[in-house]
Amino acid sequence: MHASPPPAETPFTRRAALGFAGAAALAGAAALAGPARPAAAAERSSTFDLVFDVPDTGNMQGLAYRRGRFYVGFDVGGGKGVIREYDGDGTKIKESAPLDVGHAAEVSVRDRDGLLYVATGGGTNPTKVNVVDWTGEPRIVRTIDFGSIGNSGLVAVDNKRDGLLVHAGPGDNGPFVFAFTDLDGNVRSTFPLGYQGVPQGLEMSGDKVLYYTNNTITVLDRSGTILEAITIPLTGESEGLAVAPAGRGSRVFVGYNKPNRVYAMKPVFR
Repeated sequence: MHASPPPAETPFTRRAALGFAGAAALAGAAALAGPARPAAAAERSSTFDLVFDVPDTGNMQGLAYRRGRFYVGFDVGGGKGVIREYDGDGTKIKESAPLDVGHAAEVSVRDRDGLLYVATGGGTNPTKVNVVDWTGEPRIVRTIDFGSIGNSGLVAVDNKRDGLLVHAGPGDNGPFVFAFTDLDGNVRSTFPLGYQGVPQGLEMSGDKVLYYTNNTITVLDRSGTILEAITIPLTGESEGLAVAPAGRGSRVFVGYNKPNRVYAMKPVFR
């Protein structure tokens, strides 16, 4: 193995930090007021079919999907995580060495180049997003520091607008800030959200935000209005959310641990 170069820190601008501070204050107010649920949410009839049992038994965390491959993050302790690639049958294709990605709480893929964006996660860990180049020997090529927002970090690549959506707060119980940024971490917009459950996954489907907590996917628009909540009738601990383009919608995949496994939601999300 060749040695990986040290990750370069992307500085967080004063303007961005002030924007996040304001958003955090709004998030506190939102937590007191309660979640902005619609008066009558639309009913969605969904089933969740097993895709594969994950053959590795470690502490499964984040989940991503691209072109027939699943990328699963595992927390291996000491501030490090391992990412493993599987095909659709659960056969392991590749795995990284332990990387400085924290819990690997969520993994998301940029469609244009296949780079993995990995959030540190954890209610006491300042939020960072590490960019992992999966070609050759997997290595961190860049780190974006979102510590000024808080802890409990999750990330989704906003492929429609070629940016990021970052989730963070003072701890796993919120209140939370969701920040749309460019790929360098410069803030485009934010919205606050109160506690919906333990943060476990985040993705974008077009302009809709999919936020995965305890056996639930909460669907929001880009301003943070809750559109619906999809209940998942499975057992175990929810871990990781992934999407894949499917016509005008998305295929949605959810991870569970104890034991580790991946499910697909049907029908396609629109």
